[in-house]
Amino acid sequence: MTQFPHDQFAKNLLESLLAPGGQVTTALTIDSEVREIDVYFNPNNDPTRISDLGLLARCAAQPAVFEPFRNPVSTAEIRSCMSKLYDLHRETVRQAKKDGRKLTDAELPILWILTPTLAAPTLTGFGAINEVSWGDGVYLLSPLQKTGIIVIHQLPSIPDTLWFRLLGKGKVQQQAISEVAGLPVDSPYRTDALKLFGNLRIILEAQKSRKTEDQELIMQLSPLYLAEIQAAEDRGRKLGERREETLILRQLNRRIGDVSLQIQEQIKSLPLERLEDLGEALLDFAGMEDLTAWLDTNG
Repeated sequence: MTQFPHDQFAKNLLESLLAPGGQVTTALTIDSEVREIDVYFNPNNDPTRISDLGLLARCAAQPAVFEPFRNPVSTAEIRSCMSKLYDLHRETVRQAKKDGRKLTDAELPILWILTPTLAAPTLTGFGAINEVSWGDGVYLLSPLQKTGIIVIHQLPSIPDTLWFRLLGKGKVQQQAISEVAGLPVDSPYRTDALKLFGNLRIILEAQKSRKTEDQELIMQLSPLYLAEIQAAEDRGRKLGERREETLILRQLNRRIGDVSLQIQEQIKSLPLERLEDLGEALLDFAGMEDLTAWLDTNG
């Protein structure tokens, strides 16, 4: 069991969201000191694959490092993240030279530090500026430092920021979870996020001592978790029905000839239990009359 379940959840969520758009590496080990980068993303040639992720997609428009923090990031932690970034730059340039390629500065990854809150003096101390084009909550250091800090609880509550707000705390995270639950049921983002939250809920429940905010999160996730279990069971039942329909229609076509579209639709409307009964009964059918008679009785 991971010692920091919220950190692992953040890595898993970012990997799940970004994977369609390129190569995602979590816990990337760099240099001889064996330090790890939480999430390293290298986009592919089709940015449209993740273009609907809003602010996250914009941050991932070029190679990017994401370092999420559950609690407010400290000055030392910011420096450590930047140090890891520059070590990665060095290794990336070295590998490019080895491959006979020359990288421009724009091709080197940018660092995004994700923190729920951060004191204004810390932002000022690092020279972080909130540029209007990025909106509230996004602060950029000088261009050559290739570092940005996203203060999650300052982000506006709009769809564009949803996936970062999901990594916040307290009411910010709770609101984001409600928004994810409200996405269309066929949304892969919704399914993946709720599945990861289900895993997080199980881990948090297994802990002997829990913070109040974790207990509140468990309470919010419990009905969503149960709803996802029910939805999975429904999907499994429907899949079973479709498979049974296909098998029965194939057997009927072989035994009594082509089945009309009207009768096919009648068969498809049967519940799974009746389909299973039909699967047994058709072994005794001699012709179409037997099928129609069975449907009249059992349909």
